[in-house]
Amino acid sequence: MKTIPMGTLCALACAMSAVPALAADSTGESHWYATAVAGANFMSDQSLSFSGASLAGSTEASFDTGLSTGAAVGYAFNRNWRVEAEFMYQSVDHDGVELAGSSLPSGNYASTSLALNGLYSFNAFGSDAVRTYVGAGLAWLTEVDVDFEQGRNELSYSGDGFGVQLLGGARYDFGERFFVDAGLRYLVGGEVTMDGEGSTPGRVKADYEPWGVTVGVGLRF
Repeated sequence: MKTIPMGTLCALACAMSAVPALAADSTGESHWYATAVAGANFMSDQSLSFSGASLAGSTEASFDTGLSTGAAVGYAFNRNWRVEAEFMYQSVDHDGVELAGSSLPSGNYASTSLALNGLYSFNAFGSDAVRTYVGAGLAWLTEVDVDFEQGRNELSYSGDGFGVQLLGGARYDFGERFFVDAGLRYLVGGEVTMDGEGSTPGRVKADYEPWGVTVGVGLRF
C-alpha cells in the first residue's frame, strides 16, 4: 500500500472543509423578507363597451402614465428560489371619451390586487451582490374601476376578477439585511365587467392589461 504524502492529505482536508462553504454560497440561507415598491404605470389603448341607460356602444380610450405602489412579504428557500404574497395598487389616467354623441370627462382606470408570485433569481452580472430575477404570479383583482370625473360629478364603474402577471428585474444587496430592487411587471386581467356604483347607471366592459416600472426597498429578517 502506497503512502499518501502529507501535503496531499492537507490539500484534501482543505478541499473537503471548503465544500460546505461553497454549498452555502450557491444556495444561500433561507429567510423571510419584506419589500415596499412604487413606480410608473402604463397601459395601451383599450376598447370600452358601455351598455344600459342612455349610453350604449363602444369607444376607444387612451391612457396617460399613472402610478403603482404596493408591498410584498416573501420567503426565500435559497439563493435561487423564492415565493411572495403581494398587494398592489395600479392606476392610469385618461382624458375622457366620446360615446354616442356624448362626452364623458377625464378620470382614471385603476385596480387593487392580491397576488402569489414565484420567482427565480440568478447571477447575470458576475456579482453575488446583484441578482437578476424572473417570475410569474396569480393575481386576484379585488377591485377594478374606471372613473369619469368632472367637478363634483362622477361616474364610477367597478368589478373584480383574476389575472396572471410576469415579473423581472434585479436586486442589489447592501449590508446583511437591506436591499434595493428595480423591476418590470405586466399584468393580464382579461376582460373585466364593471357595474355602475351608487346612482351611476349601466355597465362597462374593458380589457385590463397594465404594465409598470418599479423601484423598491426591502428588509431581510
